[in-house]
Order: sequence, then structure tokens, then C-alpha cells
Amino acid sequence: MSQKRKIFLSVFVVAALAAKIVAEFTHEILGHGSLVLLFGGEITSIYISVLWPYDVSYIGWILPSDVTTAQLVLIYAGGILACMFASFVTQTFLLLKKKVQWHYVVLFFWFAFWTLVNSTGYLIIGGLSPFGDVNELIVLGVLTKFLSFALGLIFFSIGFIGLSWILRKTLLEVFSAERASLGVILFWLILPALVMVMLANPERNLQASYIPLTFIPTVLSLFIEYFLVLSKQKANKNPDNITKK
Repeated sequence: MSQKRKIFLSVFVVAALAAKIVAEFTHEILGHGSLVLLFGGEITSIYISVLWPYDVSYIGWILPSDVTTAQLVLIYAGGILACMFASFVTQTFLLLKKKVQWHYVVLFFWFAFWTLVNSTGYLIIGGLSPFGDVNELIVLGVLTKFLSFALGLIFFSIGFIGLSWILRKTLLEVFSAERASLGVILFWLILPALVMVMLANPERNLQASYIPLTFIPTVLSLFIEYFLVLSKQKANKNPDNITKK
């Protein structure tokens, strides 16, 4: 393995860990905490888990007695909304900006990924088995299990396309087109890995039957990379290679 690839992979792993912590802060502090303070509340505790998804981060607060239902909705939805907004803004920046040094791209990519998984994963899993913020929003009447699942699935699908494109473009800096596409496919195996870690914690109340669903992005990525991306690249390289009858 070349020195450049070793450096790339090292940065890729370190950036993943760093961006994960930043994503947790985005959810708890920027999402929930800022709104609690805005509506006159007080933050009593903050816990950022480095073991997520086995363990969860949380923020404790005390709200004034005159807090309204609309304010409660915004506070409970704040973490999901902050992460989703951060993810799509970051993705848009990486998609539109032509020249960004690759190590910054890797860091921003991971941040966009973790915030996407944080927000849409919360909605999808919360739609299957309500917990945390999603459960509170269902109790408040602004979400249903189906709506939570559907919204999570829609926004994840959009982010899946954007992140796959960004990752492929980044991997092409150090790998061939074939290996870059393989890297994109293998990357999405992180989802079943994350869910299996969650299942290891009995307090999460998840079912093992959910695991097969987490392989869907990998299967879709396989189809996109090999039957659309690579086949198109080969066709562009050999435009005159047309079989005549």
C-alpha cells in the first residue's frame, strides 16, 4: 500500500471518531440546549457518549411553568432538526464546492454522515419502536409511527445519494474507479454494524429482525456503482465499442 493511501485511511478513521463527537454535540447542545435556553429554561446536565450507538447521549433541563406545547415540540424536535439541517448543508457545500482539500472533505463527509444517521436513524427506528424524542413527539401529537418512519426513510434516501457521490469522488483521489466504487459499497455496511451494536444493549428494545433492512443501502449501492456508475464510465471510454448485428 502506498504512503498516500496509508495517510488517507488513517485520516479517514480519525475523522470518523472526531466527527461523531461533534455530531453528538450538534444534536444535544445546538439542537435541544439552545432551544431550552431560548424559551427560558435551564440546562441541568449534559452527557456526550463516546460509545454511541451502544450508549446514548442526553441533556437534562428544567423548563418554566408557562412553557407552551409548541415550544415543547420545538425542543424535542430540535436535535433531529439540527442534525438534519447540518447534514444537508454540509452535503450541499461538498457537492457544489469544486476545490476542497481532501482531508477537509473527509472530515465534513463524516460529519454529514453522522448527523444524517443521527436524525434519520432516530426517525426510522423511532417509527418502528418509539423511544426518546420521537416518542415524546408522538405523545404531543405531531408525529405518528408511520410518519416518523416515512420521513426518516425519505430524508435518508436523499442523503444516501449525496453521500455516496461525495465518498466516491473523494476515494478517486487515491484509488482507481473500480476500487472507489467498491469502497462506497463496503462503506454502507457500517449501518448493519451500528444496529448490531445497538442490539447488544438490552435497554434499546430493538428486534434482530430489523437487521436485514440495514443491508438495503449496501445492495442499492452495489447496483448503482456497478450497473450505473462503472458501466457508464466504460461506455464513455469506449464510445465506438458498439456491437453490430
